[in-house]
Amino acid sequence: MARLVRPPYQAEDSGTNPGEVEPAVAIDWEALSPATVRLSTSVAAQIEELIASGRLKSGRRLPSERQLAELLGVSRGSIREAITELEVKGLVTRRPGSGTHIQIPSHSLFTGPIVSGVALGDRETTELLDLREALEPAIAARAAERATPGDIEQIHILAGRFEAARADIRRRVALDAEFHQAIARATQNALLVGLVERFMNALDATRRASAQSESRFRMSKTAHRKIAAAIAEHDPDLAEREMLEHVRAITSFVGTSQEQGGRRPRVSQPKGASR
Repeated sequence: MARLVRPPYQAEDSGTNPGEVEPAVAIDWEALSPATVRLSTSVAAQIEELIASGRLKSGRRLPSERQLAELLGVSRGSIREAITELEVKGLVTRRPGSGTHIQIPSHSLFTGPIVSGVALGDRETTELLDLREALEPAIAARAAERATPGDIEQIHILAGRFEAARADIRRRVALDAEFHQAIARATQNALLVGLVERFMNALDATRRASAQSESRFRMSKTAHRKIAAAIAEHDPDLAEREMLEHVRAITSFVGTSQEQGGRRPRVSQPKGASR
């Protein structure tokens, strides 16, 4: 019989986490049964499912790498890779001396219906790119006004990790999304966070295709540094301008990529603007 392991973040005497009303749910880690093909991905996917189902709540601490490896019957290397994958997605955060904690991205009933998980056609792609141009510069401006020291540090860390990704396209795309999501989190507005998360996810395949270009990577590295610096300086006007320039450049790259693939999306241009 599988052993039910009470989460280490649950106090024996109280049965709840600090600041929580609901009692913690014991997780049967051994019942996850990771697949033999790419164990780290299987482990990450099943932990993500526990998060999505609400059995693992924000702030909860995961068992240590050693404990998870023993419970799941996999190597510590696989556990480490799985945790890194979850961290890139923004689902967990590692705290020195405290372990790995669940960090659930903000979603809401308001943002849920705006984009779906279906494959995007030319029109949907064009409209989502237009949505980015309408929203992200204003989001960057708000982030510059409201960002905490912790927000600024995280934005700089993600910009550095993006640069270090180099030829790893998958990691590059994931870190690019997390960079933009971190800026949205710095607005302290959960609705804006949910919007950015969802349209970045919806554009994932499109962004992955355009990210193959080294010139796109160089452009994004420079843009991320400038945006991060403007937010750190709490300069909303500069942050807005840098983000607008960045998003317009991305739209241009995506359009070029789709034209080369036989798809020619119509990208709207604001009056007086040149791309």
